Amino acid sequence: MKVKLAGKNRGGQALLRHRATDGQAALEMLIALGVLVFVTSAAITVTFGSQSTSVDTETNSEGLLIAQKTLEDVRAVSKQDFNLVNPTLSSQVNGPLTYTISLGVEQIDPFTKVVTSTVTWPVGGRTQNVQLTTLFTNPSALGGGDTCGSVLSGDWTHPQKIEYEFGAQILNDTSSGFPVTSIQTFNKKMYVTVNNDNGNNDDTFFILDIQDPTIMPPVLGQLDNSPAPNDISEGLNAVAVDGGDYAYVANAYDSSPESCLEDDNCAQLQVIDINDSANPFIAKNFKIQSVTTGNKLASGQSIFYKDGIVYLGLAKAGNGNDEFFVIDVGGGPGGGSPTNPVILDSEKIDNGVNSVFVRGNYAYVASPNDEELKIFKISGSGSITQVGGFDAPGGGGNNGNGKSLYLVGTKLYFGRTLLNGDELYVLNNTDPETADLPIFGSKNIQDGDDGQPPAPDNTTVNGVIVRDYLGFLITNGEFQIWKVDDPVNIARYATPLILPPGSGNLQGTATDCEGNYIYVGSMGSNDKGYISVITGQ
Repeated sequence: MKVKLAGKNRGGQALLRHRATDGQAALEMLIALGVLVFVTSAAITVTFGSQSTSVDTETNSEGLLIAQKTLEDVRAVSKQDFNLVNPTLSSQVNGPLTYTISLGVEQIDPFTKVVTSTVTWPVGGRTQNVQLTTLFTNPSALGGGDTCGSVLSGDWTHPQKIEYEFGAQILNDTSSGFPVTSIQTFNKKMYVTVNNDNGNNDDTFFILDIQDPTIMPPVLGQLDNSPAPNDISEGLNAVAVDGGDYAYVANAYDSSPESCLEDDNCAQLQVIDINDSANPFIAKNFKIQSVTTGNKLASGQSIFYKDGIVYLGLAKAGNGNDEFFVIDVGGGPGGGSPTNPVILDSEKIDNGVNSVFVRGNYAYVASPNDEELKIFKISGSGSITQVGGFDAPGGGGNNGNGKSLYLVGTKLYFGRTLLNGDELYVLNNTDPETADLPIFGSKNIQDGDDGQPPAPDNTTVNGVIVRDYLGFLITNGEFQIWKVDDPVNIARYATPLILPPGSGNLQGTATDCEGNYIYVGSMGSNDKGYISVITGQ
């Protein structure tokens, strides 16, 4: 009996060769586990549970076929979306017998899952079983992809939170507030950007060590994105990494004149070399000729990286100027590189870009427009064409701003900012080329919705992460967990956690996840930034 290893890629070694020791260790683990899987597989035919020599060979064969087909189905699902590979329990009736199929999934690192298909059935008063185990990998995530573990562990009905003031505790610096604007976690490191519009902190980009999520993350390196002699900065709004070599950041500076010369205070995109975590440096400043109505460069607002392409969203620009850009930094047909970015295409959004998510050949863009979601098809040449979208109902005076995005399988989770109505939508993304995506379900999300005085407040879904059947939201003041496997009946799963500092015009600003830990950035009216580490125990 042979068990196939799904998700392997001949380019996997090439992807890993520039990675640090952790990446090499992960590869060695894959090889070791691969050997183990084949050894286990070879023994399958002699390890049937609780069986005697009189067991009907036909039922044995049937159980094996069911177990094998289950793994083949999971293999197909893993190619569609690695986050869909999660534990399940089902049954299948064949003639007089009912076979119970248990799919066990263990996520051993952000890129690898061990999957076990166990089939049991009753015969002659005995319970018999057969078990197949194989390995599924996610090589696409090695290049800066999602490292959030979809397999839930621990008690998420009672999540545990550890919070740190970013300046006073993590940086041991009380000179400024260090308001956190963006977080990306990847392979045991956390990349954090901050704003210094109202502060006096020079450094705006930080690399933290999250190998042990139970302790305060040590600082590995930090960077001033606009050092002297310019020393003019408003910090950074967003970060995306390519897996270990470069970080791409959206520059928040919004006072550069249209005629400025490309520099660290005249560039919406900055490329940071992170090969040496202790000594990151600006490798490239990249100016985009898109200006606001005041003839200032439209600042960088949001960013997404995938396969050598940067998708950059800008603040609202003036007439004739675009806000969404597709930029080749080494993976596209334009001959670009991290130190020589090349614009492949751009589109007018008619507003600032709050969030970008890319999957396959489609880019999803959330903005404050009446049509809060625009979907663009990405061609082989890197050109983009709008092919779909979503215009949410209601919203009050602000039209229901599109704020956050997360895609799992064919379900697109869409967060909004509202005066009234539903802030969370689960959309049917089976066909992205749909003018107005169908709604699977939606939910009115509020802060302080605990059934006790005072009355709950309208809020905004600033970030959303989905793991198996749970949706994790950050709002203006809370970290909320919802059961979302039935979109028609989205239900609260746990009591919300209040984000630090706990009062004073709270705002959850950023979130990302690695393994079974979720990291949240927040701040209060005093512009002090915080990092919260949340998990189920």
